Amino acid sequence: MSKNENRKILKLLITVGLPIAIQNLLSNGVNLLDNFMVGSLSEDALTAVSMANRSYFIFIMLLFGLVSGIGIFSSQYYGSKEISKIHSMMGIGFSIGVSFAVILTLLISIFPEDTVRIFIKDENVIKMGTEYLKIAVLSFIPTSISMVFQINLRSVRMTKIPMMTSIVAVLVNGFLNYILIFGKLGFSALGVKGAAIATVAARIVELVMVMIFVFTHKNCPLKGTIKTYFSFDISLLTTVLKRSLPVVMQEGLWAIGTSVYFIAYGSLNSASVAAAQVSMTALDIYISLFIGLGNGAGVMVGNLLGEKQVDKAWKYSSKIILYQIILSIPFAVLFALSGSWITSFLNFSVAGNEATSYTILILAAYLPIKCMNFLFIVGILRGGGDTKFNMIIETGSVWFIGVPLAFLSAVVLKWPIYYCIALVNLEEVAKLILCSIRFKSRKWINVLVD
Repeated sequence: MSKNENRKILKLLITVGLPIAIQNLLSNGVNLLDNFMVGSLSEDALTAVSMANRSYFIFIMLLFGLVSGIGIFSSQYYGSKEISKIHSMMGIGFSIGVSFAVILTLLISIFPEDTVRIFIKDENVIKMGTEYLKIAVLSFIPTSISMVFQINLRSVRMTKIPMMTSIVAVLVNGFLNYILIFGKLGFSALGVKGAAIATVAARIVELVMVMIFVFTHKNCPLKGTIKTYFSFDISLLTTVLKRSLPVVMQEGLWAIGTSVYFIAYGSLNSASVAAAQVSMTALDIYISLFIGLGNGAGVMVGNLLGEKQVDKAWKYSSKIILYQIILSIPFAVLFALSGSWITSFLNFSVAGNEATSYTILILAAYLPIKCMNFLFIVGILRGGGDTKFNMIIETGSVWFIGVPLAFLSAVVLKWPIYYCIALVNLEEVAKLILCSIRFKSRKWINVLVD
């Protein structure tokens, strides 16, 4: 590959992927800050919020699956310059995404305590988690609308807009967390309720910001009308759903499966759940760059296939894989060294701090593998329209490897949380082997637009 092509790849990844990486870094940074703030109250408080947020996590991943499936089409339509079809993709996203958010909001609002009880049996934790969830569930609807805009903005390479809205949202979230959790600036100390209010406010601000940008930006391809968004016909809806449903099932079953891990971990103790939550949130900080790289690769592949440049999509993807391998190793080392710094912010017991430190070391060892799987599954293979394979690999590895190992290690053997996580993450190794074979076969390459 020529130096000129290498520069093109790097320029595209920086243009598309870097804003996504910054957006994820900021979002995950605030999530970690949330954990520090809530964790400074107690291990039980952090466990309550993390267990209550399991339902939000499942909702987000199902929604992400839907809009990512739509984003595959939007990327290729952008490559083929069919802007009206992108508007139709957004209309489909709004129709299904908001309907789903409304239904889930009503169900959880009626049964908040039962929702938390699925994941943990400690009554004190359930009480705090229910207080949090009753408020936090109000963020579902604005989040569903915002995500449709954000995924489609990525598909048309306008990634700076989601990044800027996320900057504002995370600042709002962090500031409100500080004053509402601890009772600063004359406000009452609300504890976990304060964290929930901050979350809802941040999601509303994010939605308002992204809509202002889209509808006031002079050249934004997403700017349309009610008529242009909802003018899609049944045949187009059927085509989109056929390709998107595997992505929805993949993300949904993966989210439910990884949440089942926490049901298993919850059989240990509150400190174990808190250690797992903090460690995994910290891991998200270190893989933010690779989330951007993966999303950037997916957009790049979709755009190139929309332009019918199949060979170039293959060559560029191969080069990105090499970049990923080189970059991920030093990040893994940095993450492994961060354990003592992270635990210094937490009001955990000695056992809780020790569990957190060891869990971070385990997750650091798996970091390069996790990053590579994200690049394949959410990036390259999904960008190529290979949604059925992704669904089979992602859900199969979680449910047939991860879930059984979680219950074996936590419920049956009662291992420490870090040993449980070390065993469960063997499913990542299986995914990497299968995805590598699939990539080399080139069977993932699909041109979806005429």
